[in-house]
Amino acid sequence: MENASKALIIAGEILIGVLIISLASYIIIQFGTFSRNLNIKMEEAQIVQFNVKFTNYEGRANISSQEIATIINFAKQRNEEYNVSQNDEFYIDVCIDGNSVLNTNINEYLEENKNNTYYYCNLKNVKIIKDGENLKLTAITTDEDILYNFNTQLVNKINFHEIKGANAQEFSNALLEAKNIIWDIK
Repeated sequence: MENASKALIIAGEILIGVLIISLASYIIIQFGTFSRNLNIKMEEAQIVQFNVKFTNYEGRANISSQEIATIINFAKQRNEEYNVSQNDEFYIDVCIDGNSVLNTNINEYLEENKNNTYYYCNLKNVKIIKDGENLKLTAITTDEDILYNFNTQLVNKINFHEIKGANAQEFSNALLEAKNIIWDIK
């Protein structure tokens, strides 16, 4: 009898030990899952925080030369900071009408385009029509001007288009004079 009760006590102790080890394993797994999910959310937030520097220009047709200069400076600094070249997945390129402007001297660019040049991004079929005292701007949104790296999900190229033609100066003047511009962007 004595051996049987000792065997039951030993079996009970083993069972309690297994329960404690199982509980500890469960808690460790839960903390690991929580930590992994937290890291994923932090990475996603960093990607969004980076990409928003570019997506702020999306669907806009009143991007100034100063804003273009700012984004060029940001791209240059980022490329230098990470010591990347054009073929690297972290390289950022800034283009105007399809031509890279990263090697542009910012001061010369600003001097050439001061206060009279405006750009648009992720729009197509941009038309500017004078309607009395108002200018009516019509365009269709597109997703062709901001490109993302497939692996990193980070923006690696942004393309701006200069507003050209007879209406460009009128549009620029209206923006500078704060006249009414009717936006009809679909």
